Amino acid sequence: SPGEVVVAAPDPRTVVIYLCDDSADLTDLLPVFDSLGVRVAEEQAFRIDRPDGVTCWAYEFDVDVPAGDDDPEGRTARLIDAFEAIWRGDAELDAFNALILSTALTWREVAILRAYHHYLRQCGSAYRAVYVADVLASHRAVTAALLALFEATFDPDQADDERRAEAAVRLDAEAAKVFSLDADRVLSALRSAVLATLRTNAFVSQDYSPGVRRALVLKLAPQKIPLAPAPRPRFELYVHSPRVEGVHLRFGMVARGGLRWSDRGEDYRTEILGLAKAQSVKNAVIVPLGAKGGFVVKDGRSPSRETVVSRYREFIAALLDVTDNIDLVTGDIVTPERVIRRDRDDPYLVVAADKGTASFSDAANAVAADYGFWLGDAFASGGSVGYDHKAMGITARGAWISVQRHFAEIGIDPQRQDITVVGIGDMS
Repeated sequence: SPGEVVVAAPDPRTVVIYLCDDSADLTDLLPVFDSLGVRVAEEQAFRIDRPDGVTCWAYEFDVDVPAGDDDPEGRTARLIDAFEAIWRGDAELDAFNALILSTALTWREVAILRAYHHYLRQCGSAYRAVYVADVLASHRAVTAALLALFEATFDPDQADDERRAEAAVRLDAEAAKVFSLDADRVLSALRSAVLATLRTNAFVSQDYSPGVRRALVLKLAPQKIPLAPAPRPRFELYVHSPRVEGVHLRFGMVARGGLRWSDRGEDYRTEILGLAKAQSVKNAVIVPLGAKGGFVVKDGRSPSRETVVSRYREFIAALLDVTDNIDLVTGDIVTPERVIRRDRDDPYLVVAADKGTASFSDAANAVAADYGFWLGDAFASGGSVGYDHKAMGITARGAWISVQRHFAEIGIDPQRQDITVVGIGDMS
């Protein structure tokens, strides 16, 4: 169909890509092959004019597929699935894709490893994707054990405590065979992150609503991750997809804070963590602990408002994917479908608007409505049924205007005349 890519491999050395009502340049196609570790020797393009008037193109490539751990047919099938996923935008274009052919992993399994790497980078890991992917490829037994532990913990079709314990023992045994210090640091960090994971939507296959793709989310206990900088929140939701990435940090079971659209793609978690610390002080008279979240849009430097709202919805949906619901008739806690929990009931998720998202509240509430979330409009603070606290001056600046008004009534201009201020400490 128009806009869809179909990949075929009539023999082990030939790959054919079909595009209808669209065409592609070699500069678009070759990087995908390169990321998969496939060498291209020759290419031919054929135009196909269908009877229905649609013009299609067939691109035939003479390729050299790298050797792997399984049979050539298995590698070819994974190559086809991965190429189509990358072309659709469901998988990213980076060095991790080489694992698909060299270590007999599917592109979805590679996406899990990639997400953990990106999270650890936000926590301060110095190792880049190319090196981490090379370590995982060079230590295939550890890589397989990491994924086996993840699946034994969270795959509803095979998860059980005995299988998980066996996978953990196997992982420790394989990791003990790693002699390189850098490789050990990489693999140990990944192991700690997997063991600190409390929930994930990795095995929820369908999109959350028609036309809206699902981002991967990991609910983590950062206290168990040595690389995570202090202070470490009680819960952290990490969201990752080729389109959006973000975190929600919560320092207690009940803690509310805003979500912002961050422009700090390399270290947005550092920004959010600093804001969460400030929130803990600011909100102390309301709730004892703070929370904060934020996301970055990965669609170029100047995405349209429509694109940003779409990514915000995807981010909110991921947060709700691993949040318990409450049956408003019976009061029972409802666990999200196909989500294995390694923590207690947690039906609390309240967020507000922050920098860049003040006008997005209706979009967020619409996602909550899609999920039937018990709090319904827990994403207000603005929008059609809330208020814009910045527009109404309910900010630090608004407080200063109130101070100016107070002094004006007694004939003093605090902007120009000295006044005495008594400090009584912060709200903690």
